Parts: sequence; structure tokens; C-alpha cells
Amino acid sequence: MSTSVRETELKATRSRGRKPQSAQLREAREALYREHILEVAEAIFADQGFANTRMQDIAKAAGISLAKLYQVYPGKDELYRGILIERDAEMLEAVMSKGQALLAQPQSVEQLLWLTGINLRYLLEHPDYLRMQLQEGYAWYHSAAQASTDEKMMWERGLAMMEQVFAWGAQAGFFLPDNPTDMARMLMSLQQTRLANWVSANMQEAHDRVIQRIQADFVRNFCVPKVAAQLLAKDGASLRKATQEKIQAFDQGAV
Repeated sequence: MSTSVRETELKATRSRGRKPQSAQLREAREALYREHILEVAEAIFADQGFANTRMQDIAKAAGISLAKLYQVYPGKDELYRGILIERDAEMLEAVMSKGQALLAQPQSVEQLLWLTGINLRYLLEHPDYLRMQLQEGYAWYHSAAQASTDEKMMWERGLAMMEQVFAWGAQAGFFLPDNPTDMARMLMSLQQTRLANWVSANMQEAHDRVIQRIQADFVRNFCVPKVAAQLLAKDGASLRKATQEKIQAFDQGAV
């Protein structure tokens, strides 16, 4: 067998099962288009709301033709939902990558406050995504806020994790003995209110301060009085310095 024929056969063997290079390049190019469109559309939807946004506006801001935009996303609703699903998945991954084991078997309220902070920090660092969610005007736990099946599945997964945590905390004597589902929904409402207030105040308050406010809300509303007294400052308006330091230690891997 000649060397050239042998080399051809080896190349064919190596490439067998792989997509042609042209297809790989095309897929990579389409992925870049989608990412670029999502980022541009996210900002426009956040500023103008769903009803007032036109696909023409997005195409112009993205620097692409309207035909290309429709080629990537067949309609405004698909684009809008695509953004929410993408960000929902990223936020869930941000929490699960750091705290999946803790959620399965938490050890302290401070651990849970730390995990709450991860989730909140994602929202604060993605203000357009946050504003898109607030624009809809629905309570986050309500089914109307999760219009697509993918969104509903992700929110239900998050809700189930919170219910599990509240059930654990009540059994451990940390949390009030209330209905875990009601408590999970109340937590989402508290977070939504605080974050909406932050947005209405032009997002000026420091992220750490917003997070600490919501963490203090968590302790005041869900912890039994004895535990709340250990975690909160004397006036009950904020976390004790020692509590804050313990939460920060989780970020540094010291706990």
C-alpha cells in the first residue's frame, strides 16, 4: 500500500464519527451569533420591555440583518425566552457548582446564607437579566412567570431545593416550624422586593450591602428567635459582624 493511500485511510479513520470541519466552523459561527444577539437583546428588553421591543431594533443594535436575526431566532418570544432560559441555567449552575453538597446536607444557617449570597450576586452582576424578570410583573414563584417548559422545570428545581432546606432547618431547630413550600415562596418574594427596590434606586447601593440586607431578612423571617438573636446585630436590622465574617470564610474556603 502506498504511503499516500495509507495516510488518506488514517485521516479518514481519525475523522470518522466527527463532523466535517466546515460544519464545525458553521456551528461555532452560529454560536457566536447567538451569544452576541442574546447580549444585545437582553439590554434592549430590559430597557424597553417585551411589548415595546421590535426585532428590527435588536437587529440594528446587533449590527446584523433582520433576515439573519430571524434565521437564528424565529420570533421575538423565542428570543426573549431564550435569554431567560440561558440566564436561569447559568444562575442555577453558579449555585450548584459551589453548593450542591451543602444543599443536600447543610450544617449551619451561615452556610445557607452564603449560598443565598451566590444566587443574589449573580442577579446583581447581571442587572439586565434581573430587570427583564422584574419587567414581567409576576411573583417569581408564580407559574405565570415561567411561561416555557424549560423555565418551569428550572424554577421548580430551585423551589424544591429551598423546600428541602426549610424542612431540614425546621427539623434541626433552626427555622420556624412552618410549611416549607410557603417559606420558599416567601423567600423568593422577599428577594424580589429587595432587588426591585435596588433597581428603582438606580442600582447605586453596593452589591454586598444588598446581599446582607436580604440575608438579614432571611434570618428575621425564618429563624427561631434564639437562632436569630445569635446571628443578628442587637437592633435586628443587620447581621452580626461575626456572622458576616463566617459567611465570608466560606468564600475563602476556610470553613
